[in-house]
Amino acid sequence: MTSFVLNGTQHTITPEPGLTVLDYLRLEARLTATKEGCAEGDCGACTIVIGERQGEGLAFSAVNACIMRAADLDGRVVLTAEGLAGEDAPHPAQQAIVAFHASQCGFCTPGFVMSFYALTQSPAPETPAARRALILDALAGNLCRCTGYRPLIDAAEALPHAADPRISAWRAALDALPPPTGPATLDELASRLARQPAARLTAGTTDIGVGIAKYGNIPADMLSVRHIPELRNVGWEGDELVIGAAATYSQILPFLDQALPNFAALIRRLGSVQIRNIGTMGGNICNASPIGDSAPCLIALGATLVLRSAAGERALPVEDFFTGYRKTARAPGEFLRAIRIPRLAGGETFFAYKLAKRFDQDISTVAAAFKLHIAGDTIIHARAGFGGLAATPLRGHGIEAAFAGKPLEAGTFARAAAEVETHFAPISDVRATAAYRLAATAGLLHRLGEDALQAGAVTDIFAL
Repeated sequence: MTSFVLNGTQHTITPEPGLTVLDYLRLEARLTATKEGCAEGDCGACTIVIGERQGEGLAFSAVNACIMRAADLDGRVVLTAEGLAGEDAPHPAQQAIVAFHASQCGFCTPGFVMSFYALTQSPAPETPAARRALILDALAGNLCRCTGYRPLIDAAEALPHAADPRISAWRAALDALPPPTGPATLDELASRLARQPAARLTAGTTDIGVGIAKYGNIPADMLSVRHIPELRNVGWEGDELVIGAAATYSQILPFLDQALPNFAALIRRLGSVQIRNIGTMGGNICNASPIGDSAPCLIALGATLVLRSAAGERALPVEDFFTGYRKTARAPGEFLRAIRIPRLAGGETFFAYKLAKRFDQDISTVAAAFKLHIAGDTIIHARAGFGGLAATPLRGHGIEAAFAGKPLEAGTFARAAAEVETHFAPISDVRATAAYRLAATAGLLHRLGEDALQAGAVTDIFAL
């Protein structure tokens, strides 16, 4: 059973495992403002807003309905364009579209309206520049093929940040629902997995959801971990940033902004706000894609993974987690509990790079990350992580050896670049040829040299 509040009304359904939120809204609830464009979380035509408990109120997030399962509405408030208007007038987000002539053909308009609404429910930025940056980020996941972005941005800038007066009523309706189904504690999850070792764990379904929406690939046994508080926590424990496996990218970003802004900038390129609001770093790691964006950074940073089962816990260096193409060292009945990232030490610098066919919201062709410990004019040691160069994300031991104890000079990086073909044997696929990947990686090492020489002993840097 899945219980939620849709446009102010309580609903309880028993959805099929592969029913998406988009199909439920359009085909069953008959709320057709929400559109299907790409069916893979790229275009934003299907954008809706979900609300979750925060203190005594609700926190709102724009999400893609096309790749979200209807079962994951459990315990949430759901808003569509049909639910925004009051009794007497359209919502300000809708009025702004009209006032600024921001609707062209109109197909994408409901998605923009919902992104506008989520924006108005967020805290107001302190400066006009910060506000515009927030607007551009908020709208990056909504595509207007009529090229009407100027009036859309003008409309967004005219909107006030003001809490919706209906929040208390929606929260009361949410609190009156039955408790969410599924495991609610780590022990419950471990017990369930001991009985269902083949279950596919889900949190944000940004990967599984694409398979369902585009190809009808519905895993036989799915188990949501979304209602386990410990898996959604993010915070510092001593000198380690501990990220729960079901924490969303949006939850993680404020911590990365503070400690590793380069990593944060790369995560913002990973997907739109809609994707970051439900996608998880834990899911990105457990999918074990060779071009997952977070793995190279975690490898370079020396992160460890905490795996748990009914038998207990164990820690594993992230580079040892990947055993083959989309295969991991996770044992039957075991799940990822947390990612632990050590804080940069004195003299350590961190660089991250991503090459893709488009700058934002695209899968990596090649990704690379480096942590260098620099003392004076010498590189004491290095850690390097790579994506797109093999069937799994890789730690670049050979590249690390090329840096250890070497002078901080352009020649060191040029020599490391010349060794790329010795250490990697990538494949050719639809994204790039093997030759391109090798040449691009060598180029990134030259770029690393330029950035390292410029940064010196700066604590942290992000490079495009």
